[in-house]
Order: sequence, then C-alpha cells, then structure tokens
Amino acid sequence: MIEIIRQRITEKLTPTHLEIIDNSAQHAGHAGNTSGGGHYTVIISSNLFANESLINCHKLVNGCIADLFPEKIHALSIKIKR
Repeated sequence: MIEIIRQRITEKLTPTHLEIIDNSAQHAGHAGNTSGGGHYTVIISSNLFANESLINCHKLVNGCIADLFPEKIHALSIKIKR
C-alpha cells in the first residue's frame, strides 16, 4: 500500500520530500477499524504548497488517495513540511 500511496502522491504533487510510514501495527484491533484499512503517516514537502494554506495542502494530499478510504486506508496523518 505504501508504494501505491507514494506513486499517486508523486504523480500529482511532485514532492521535494516524501516519507510514508505504516503505523498499522500500532493500531491493530482497535475499536472503530472495521474496514481493515491501514494507518499511515505522510510527511511531505512540495513546491505546490508554497502559496497554499495548511488545509489546502491537506486537501491536495487527500485528493490523491481519496478512493482508497476506508477499504485500504483507515487513518491518515499528514505532516506538511515547508
């Protein structure tokens, strides 16, 4: 799943820095995760973020992978680096 996330984000946002961390093992079996999707953290920097608000940066990242929720991704933490 990390490679799918990486590919989609890279294609649309051409990041200058991109880290994707799978945190799923830390959340295995917790209440509310009935979809089976994983937990991920994305740490990203992109020139496209230069004049965008933080919320718009998050929307851009989410837009790259929106169709993966909730079956493949249950939770996503996004950290924008400028």
